[in-house]
Amino acid sequence: MASFQGQHPRGEAVAQLEVLVRTAVFKSANALVGWLLQQAADRVDAAYQPKPGQRRKGRETLEVQGIFGCFPLQRDYYYHPGKQEGHYPADAALGLEIGYTPALAKLMCLEGADAPTYLKAERHLEKNRWH
Repeated sequence: MASFQGQHPRGEAVAQLEVLVRTAVFKSANALVGWLLQQAADRVDAAYQPKPGQRRKGRETLEVQGIFGCFPLQRDYYYHPGKQEGHYPADAALGLEIGYTPALAKLMCLEGADAPTYLKAERHLEKNRWH
């Protein structure tokens, strides 16, 4: 930013400045979203009443991807040996779709539906990637 202030403004420098500011804002926003979702997951896990036959197997970490970036989320895992199936109550309560936040999952679906090809949608999402 000091570099920007020390020179005559031009289009390329403005574009670089905007990307740097977006990165800084997204990093702070990502940390806040991660913290808020961890607090919510902890509340869900504390209140969860296992169904008959389910056993708590401990906490597991999921790398969640949201519109501002990625963050780790720890949540409880329950397993029913008789049915051979597992369950993460916090994932369901938070609306996580295979590790994506609801907002990012919706954006990905909209982008995929709007773009004529998967490759074009992938390139567009990558170009506007949130770091």
